[in-house]
Amino acid sequence: MKMIKNILFICTAAVLFVSCKKEEAAVLPNLDAYLRTQPNLSTFTAAIAKAQLDDYKNGPGPFSWLAPTNDAFTAAGITADSLNRMTAGAANYLLMYHILRSTANPPSRVQTNEMISRFSVSRATQLGGTLAFMGQKGNDFFVNGARITSANNMLSNGVVHIVDRVNTPPQLRGNIQNILQSTGQHTLFIALLTRAGQWNQLTGGTFTVLAPTDAAMTAAGAPFNTTTGINGLTVAEATRIARFHMFSGARLFNNDFQDGFTPATMQGPGRTIRVSNNGARLAGPNNTSPIEFGGTLRDVLGNNGVVHSLGGVLRPGT
Repeated sequence: MKMIKNILFICTAAVLFVSCKKEEAAVLPNLDAYLRTQPNLSTFTAAIAKAQLDDYKNGPGPFSWLAPTNDAFTAAGITADSLNRMTAGAANYLLMYHILRSTANPPSRVQTNEMISRFSVSRATQLGGTLAFMGQKGNDFFVNGARITSANNMLSNGVVHIVDRVNTPPQLRGNIQNILQSTGQHTLFIALLTRAGQWNQLTGGTFTVLAPTDAAMTAAGAPFNTTTGINGLTVAEATRIARFHMFSGARLFNNDFQDGFTPATMQGPGRTIRVSNNGARLAGPNNTSPIEFGGTLRDVLGNNGVVHSLGGVLRPGT
């Protein structure tokens, strides 16, 4: 009799457990319901409406969203007014880059456990296969260098990761030449790249470029502070300096620059850069003090690589 009671108890507990799990799954909101509870995502909500993505918001999914905060949209220059003036197609193009595509079969939610990597790994998005790059630094996770401030918010039709920056599709940035020319703050570095014979290759290939601003080049003094001085360098010396600011075959985002990481530059074997201050500062062998990332560019992804502004000139060894 006692055995029968125990069996009945176990069966009842199992039924209750399964029932609770079903109830737990049933109370997960879809994206539409979730966004109504998130006032810091109101611009993202408006962007979804403008992009006519109701099928993604209410559909079965699962969809994996990157949701920039209101502050992130403001920092990107996207306000309620500019969003109203944006075409539905333009908004759709931007938002589709914020939906990660699952490679599982059947599709599953893309969670942060798939982002654990020393170096950023590529992930397809819903924007026609355009890639986003996911990585980790310490306990933080990143997509294209944008930090995920709230991860793995589970939905009945997917998952939301809240990010601190709007990610621009790389096609809108163009190539690395286009990016550097668009700032108006890298004319001296462009002159150095040109003198070194490195400028023309930046329309293709895959590169990461650390680009000192004009202010940084000027502060470095002669010969870097004028175009005339730069053109007075020998090609060999200009090449030695320019290639110490370039990496070939890699897209490196801020989360990839970590203490202890000494990336080899295009200057050649053994010509590495020291990383310190949790990746915020860099130095070459002949820099008397570390240099901070600065200026208008950080983690700017183009269709052939990444550009970062620097607040100084990196000095290679002999």
